[in-house]
Amino acid sequence: MQNDVKHWKLTRLLSLPLIPLFLYFVTQAQFIITPSRDIFLTWVRQPSASIALALFIVCGFWHAALGLDEIIIDYVPDSNTQKGFAFLLKAALFALGAACLYAIYAISSGKF
Repeated sequence: MQNDVKHWKLTRLLSLPLIPLFLYFVTQAQFIITPSRDIFLTWVRQPSASIALALFIVCGFWHAALGLDEIIIDYVPDSNTQKGFAFLLKAALFALGAACLYAIYAISSGKF
């Protein structure tokens, strides 16, 4: 039960930074939803945008992993199968998150 409380608190704690980050991205929509690739890349190269994107990715993927882990626990009856799915889920989310963070790094550093 103690682990469940920690899991619940961590999920709620991770959702807190997602709210202001979401609002920031709404205000920056003119740079995100643009037909010009150059405008978007210039926006991502700004330190405030790249830091916000990185925080959003870390918090978002971690929050997603915790939520999807709960779905696996609720709907997969076998304990070993739960562990297998949880591992695959976390590995996939980690790989996707790392790829997103690398993309931000590559754009910000001018490699892209």
